Amino acid sequence: MGLEADTVVAFLLRHRLRLVAVAAGIVRNPHDADDVFQQVVLSALESRGHLNDSEHLLAWAVRAVRHRAIDFARRKHFGGLSDRVLDLLEAEWGDPSGGVSNDRADALWGCLEKITPAARTLMKLRYHDGLPVPLIADSMGRTTDAIYQLLSRTHRALRSCVEVETNGAGGEVESELNSRAGEDML
Repeated sequence: MGLEADTVVAFLLRHRLRLVAVAAGIVRNPHDADDVFQQVVLSALESRGHLNDSEHLLAWAVRAVRHRAIDFARRKHFGGLSDRVLDLLEAEWGDPSGGVSNDRADALWGCLEKITPAARTLMKLRYHDGLPVPLIADSMGRTTDAIYQLLSRTHRALRSCVEVETNGAGGEVESELNSRAGEDML
């Protein structure tokens, strides 16, 4: 006895962030990770007769995302994460009781909005576009060391902001973010 199509789609959409994160860790591009997720949803619909319950579906989906993302990365000649790291991630993200904290993810998105536009551009180039630091440095007319320092300051500021936001403490997070992250990027 399998799961209904509506149940499969609703469940996978509820766990979309977790599944796309697995794919993004391998393909290193959010658009490609979304493509992998969509392929897995279609495959789940085709295989729903063999999926017994939501726990089975989640375990199957995490493994399917992993394998499809690895295949995608191989076709694009990307260097991926080691099998050991992928096994650890699969164990963590395949646990229905665990997973990505929505509070921390929401706080991070909010904190990204508070950093300077220059720091936000730097983070986009590095993590969204996946550009290596030397290429970013060349494009910005900076040294590689300067870009690493700016990234480090931005990471510290974002970590501090997320901690404040998730602990419910108020404060001058926005001014700290503006002073710490990207103050000398212009």
